Amino acid sequence: MTRSPEPLLSIEDLRVSFAIRSGFLRRTKAEVRGVDGVSFSVMQGKTLGIVGESGCGKSTTARAIIGLETPNSGAISFAGERIELATPKRRRQLARHIQMIYQDPFASLNPRKTVEQIIGEGWLVHPDLVPESERKAETALLMRRVGLDPALSNRFPHQFSGGQRQRIGIARALALRPRLLVCDEPVSALDVSVQAQTLNLLAELQHELGLTYVFIAHDLSVVRHVSDTIAVMYLGRIVETGPIGPIYARPAHPYTLALMSAAPVSRPWAVSRPSRIVLKGELPSPLAPPPGCRFHTRCWMARARCRIEEPKLREVAGRKTACHFAEEVVAEAAPIGTP
Repeated sequence: MTRSPEPLLSIEDLRVSFAIRSGFLRRTKAEVRGVDGVSFSVMQGKTLGIVGESGCGKSTTARAIIGLETPNSGAISFAGERIELATPKRRRQLARHIQMIYQDPFASLNPRKTVEQIIGEGWLVHPDLVPESERKAETALLMRRVGLDPALSNRFPHQFSGGQRQRIGIARALALRPRLLVCDEPVSALDVSVQAQTLNLLAELQHELGLTYVFIAHDLSVVRHVSDTIAVMYLGRIVETGPIGPIYARPAHPYTLALMSAAPVSRPWAVSRPSRIVLKGELPSPLAPPPGCRFHTRCWMARARCRIEEPKLREVAGRKTACHFAEEVVAEAAPIGTP
C-alpha cells in the first residue's frame, strides 16, 4: 500500500463539552469541558498512543473521532476530507473506514446474537461491501485471521473467554475493511497474558493490512511498545506530544515525568528510571479548570508564572510540550532506560 505524505487523520482544536442541566425546565447550569482544544495527526500505517489519567478526555476524543460525540468546535479530517462538513450519506461512507475496538469485550457485544451475526452486522449497513452469498465465507476468513475457529460462528458471546470476545470485536471492526482503528483501552479488561496476545495480534494486522491506529491506554508500558508517537493528556488538553523515543528517554513536562516514574517495569534492577514522584492533591474539576497551567495545582516545579500564564505547545528537544520550564525538566531528568 502506497502511503500518502499527508496525515490519514488530522484533528485541529477539537472541543467537546457536556451540559450540566437541572431544574424543572432542564436548563443548562454549567458545562464540563471534556476535550478542550486538542490537535494531533496520524500518518497512514502508524500508531498514535494517547495516555493520561481517568477523566482526562482520552475516550471522549476517541468517541468524537468515530462520531459518537458531537464536537462543539474544531475540525476532524480523514484522508484530507472534513468529516463534520460531509453530507449524511458521505459521512456514512467515511464511517466505514473508521472503526472502533472497545474497552469492555463483555458489554460491547450483543449477547442475543451469534458471532456470525455480530461480525456481519456492518454489512447490513453497507450491503455492497460483501455480497450476501459470500458473507459466510468472509466471516470464516475473519475469524481465522483473528485466531478463532470458524466452527464456533454459531455460538453466543457468553460462551467465549474475555480474550476471545475481544477478538470477536476486532473481527467485527475488520469486517468493514477500515483504514483507521480507534482502540479505546482494548486490553485493560484482559489478563496480562491475554493482553500480550491481543497486542501481538493488533501488530500483525497492522503489518498485514496497513492499518492506522489511535491507541488509547493508561498503561505506559503498553503504549510504549505499540506506538510510533504519543500524546499525553491532562484535564482535556495535550501537554506533551511527539515521537515515542525522545519522550520516554527524557520527558519535557512534569506530568509526563510523574507518569513515567509511576509506571511498573518488569526488571527494575536493570532499568535506569526517575525517582518515584507522588503527585499531591486531587485532579481539578473540568467544570472549573485552574487558571494558567492546568497542572500547576499539583506540580512540584510550579512558579508564579504558571499560575497566571497558560503555556502553549512548543518545540522542545524533539517534541512539543506545554510547559514554561520544559528545558529545565529535560536537563534535570535522568535518562530513562529500556525495560
